[in-house]
Amino acid sequence: MIQDTNTMAAVDVGASKVCAIIARREGARGVSVLSRGVVPSEGLDRGNVIDPSQAGEVIGKALAAAGGGSSAPAVGSAYVGVTGSHVVFENRADRVDWAAAQGVITRSDLDKMPETISEAAARPGQKVIHALPINYVLDGQSGIRDPLGMHAKRLEVESHVISAKTRYVENLERAVGEAGLAVQSLVLEPIASANAVLTESEKYNGAVLIDIGGGTSDIIVVRRGMAEFISVLPIGGFQFTNDICVAFRTPYPAAEEAKLKYGTTDPVTYSALDEIQLPQKGRLSSRTVTLRDLSQLMRERAAELVRLIRLRIIEAGIEDPGAVSIVLTGGSSRLPGLDEMARRIIGPNVRVGGANPPFPIPDELRGPEFATGVGLVAWALDHPSVPLRPPTASRRNQRNQRGGGQRGGGNPQSGGGAAGRRQQRQPQQGQPPEKPRGLFRRLFPN
Repeated sequence: MIQDTNTMAAVDVGASKVCAIIARREGARGVSVLSRGVVPSEGLDRGNVIDPSQAGEVIGKALAAAGGGSSAPAVGSAYVGVTGSHVVFENRADRVDWAAAQGVITRSDLDKMPETISEAAARPGQKVIHALPINYVLDGQSGIRDPLGMHAKRLEVESHVISAKTRYVENLERAVGEAGLAVQSLVLEPIASANAVLTESEKYNGAVLIDIGGGTSDIIVVRRGMAEFISVLPIGGFQFTNDICVAFRTPYPAAEEAKLKYGTTDPVTYSALDEIQLPQKGRLSSRTVTLRDLSQLMRERAAELVRLIRLRIIEAGIEDPGAVSIVLTGGSSRLPGLDEMARRIIGPNVRVGGANPPFPIPDELRGPEFATGVGLVAWALDHPSVPLRPPTASRRNQRNQRGGGQRGGGNPQSGGGAAGRRQQRQPQQGQPPEKPRGLFRRLFPN
């Protein structure tokens, strides 16, 4: 089948579901969503692929559901979301001598900057997912956001580097390969979600987005159109369900059903007489559980999560979390009462946000649970020329793999690389607000 080069696939491999969205580019800045497919996840443990073959089969099912039949356009590669507690972040400063060798900073210099930073940040067992420039220092003058055309003899770049464990990334790539696709680009899920959910005002004036998924809660602080802080908490919808399993000795499917049907962070929603029956592990009998007890359990877990989120926001350098916009998204953000609890613990400026990208999408994709998937489409629209990563499939699929380009972002080796001197440095604070230009537009375009 001939592949349509204007057609793209976005794959969100989550702890509870796999979502595949098929879209087509329309002109320079347009996109139309053609279809989507959602299936329950398998082969994952808290969002990490542990069985690439099984996960690949599920990804294939999601793509088949999105295809809607043999008449659907063929897609050979996908933009794939990645997250997990194994993801690490580093604020760093690198001296880039080659960029200043010509005496003036060119567009080509800026385009090469992420690759150069990635090489310098390489560590054994880690794969760089993003290298995001934040500020430039020209001849000792800091706080420069767009040095294009400026003259300098010495250039440093301050950046935010995001890496993930190589084995988890390779398992994810192998799973996508099992479904017959190349990985066009790996995208950190909170960056994708922020692209789809935050308003233009929130992106430039400052906001904290918390993507509460099935296995993790991803936190991203965005200011002046740039990601200034990212953190991943290993708490998501899975932990809420698992609490019910452990406390009431009930199987996971029954606990998940009870959570979705009756769960809330406000126990007084129910009377003392409201009860449900939960099956017991290894027994034919069931157990009577009051809905107040069920809700109290979820309230305690939710309070723990919200307090941890508040601490991470403070770690990001925001002394008064109540003064910034807080946006909750992700499927688990739908838990009744969670947003109100966040207002009490963090501050009043809290809302639950769904996908609202700068292009039309079906109403069924506007829910918080589809924020990452839609955000991946938005990323694909603005990064159409990222080099392909060929499928990493099992031996039984290798004969059927499609051809691809050179595999980008291979296993990095430790060392300083071309970037030269390196040191830890926090992003510059207190700079006057301005819209990002140049490289920064690639993270959150206008």
